[in-house]
Amino acid sequence: MLASIDLPIGDRDGAVLAATILLIRDGGQGLEILLLKRNSNAKNMADVWMFPGGKIDAEDTGNTELERAAAGGLRELSEEASISLEVESLTTFSHWLTPAGQKRRFATWFFIAVLPADASVQVDGEEMVDAVWINPRHAVSEHKAGRLRLPPPTVVSLLDVAESETTAQAIAKADARRAPYFYPKILAEDPENVVMLYPGDAGYDGSDELAPGERHRARWVDGVIDYERSFEFASR
Repeated sequence: MLASIDLPIGDRDGAVLAATILLIRDGGQGLEILLLKRNSNAKNMADVWMFPGGKIDAEDTGNTELERAAAGGLRELSEEASISLEVESLTTFSHWLTPAGQKRRFATWFFIAVLPADASVQVDGEEMVDAVWINPRHAVSEHKAGRLRLPPPTVVSLLDVAESETTAQAIAKADARRAPYFYPKILAEDPENVVMLYPGDAGYDGSDELAPGERHRARWVDGVIDYERSFEFASR
């Protein structure tokens, strides 16, 4: 089910509206999720594995931003992976805003949906050149071993989905909670040990890595992301 959340609009100056869809299925070894590989010639995120998605276009219509994002996410899923879904199949999963000061900023709605029983993935061969169905925890393990390049939102989302054993559990979990908002504050005094603080971390407001209390952060070392969260997301 689509469920909006209150967003701090003032943080979003210059950010482009975008959408991403986490497509899941029940496989022989449990829950699996779809990752697509970007073309090595891409200007942004070349050779990186991620979920289907992209920026919202003028053709993506709706009465609200959330509806427009859902329409755009479905269009991108069809273009990149040849999968057609109805908007009723989407559940709001999270919202990510690119940190301030970055050259390209996106305000991205994340949705989760189950692969239809009769559907199969076929990448477009241009923007996306490969596809894999993979267990979320295995994907993160491959990332930590340096064999799977993933951006931070993908790693965080994979670990979130990995808390569920089946697609039914994953959808129910996302539907029951208030979709979390991620607006990273980057601490990069040491470029070889970058820390990203997320809302809910005790050090978030003061940009203080050492502040005592709850933890909601990721550490980025040599292209590998380690995520830590010490609390449950709020329910709806």
